[in-house]
Amino acid sequence: MSTTCIGKLWAVTSFLASLATAVGYYFPYWLEGYYMHENGVTYPMYFGIFRRCSYPKRDKDGTVAILDECGRYSDFLDIPSIFWQIGTVTIGTGACLSLLVSMTALVSLCVRDIITARLARFTGVMQLCAGLLVGGGLAIYPYGWDTVQVKQACGGTSGVFQLGGCHLYWAFYLTAGGGALTMICSTLACHAFKYKLHTRISYDL
Repeated sequence: MSTTCIGKLWAVTSFLASLATAVGYYFPYWLEGYYMHENGVTYPMYFGIFRRCSYPKRDKDGTVAILDECGRYSDFLDIPSIFWQIGTVTIGTGACLSLLVSMTALVSLCVRDIITARLARFTGVMQLCAGLLVGGGLAIYPYGWDTVQVKQACGGTSGVFQLGGCHLYWAFYLTAGGGALTMICSTLACHAFKYKLHTRISYDL
């Protein structure tokens, strides 16, 4: 099978979608809030689904210090919400599937006949599943807004589907856009390739 113009569009768009999903998933800039320190200084705080930036830590003398750094939680069970734990798995799985399909799509541009009709349909189904996994993880993300850590950054007024003093930040929208684009790409997969007819030339002896 040879790649059509739609196939070239599918390959490039699939790569961009998977890249957006993976980058948005990794960076902890999904939710932005502010923490009021006891000295009166306000510090910006950021939450992802399994990472965070700028968090308070109590020193040995009892004072609260703000660590201005980003990192993941030390253990999977330290992720403050069960919904964020589920979302970490579902979005991570969706991002991996999306990357796998996009790499296959890019290879198909360089190597002829690597994609069969059945494989093209299968990649479309994989992309649809990837998009649904990402979308499902994003949908349950607000259920973690009622945790103590989020309330500290949102003025104590956040709750399920209530941002309080926080607001959604760029990595959340990047992940959502990547997931939506992945689902759109799944509809292009079946039209990305066409059969190449091979004609046999016979010679009269």
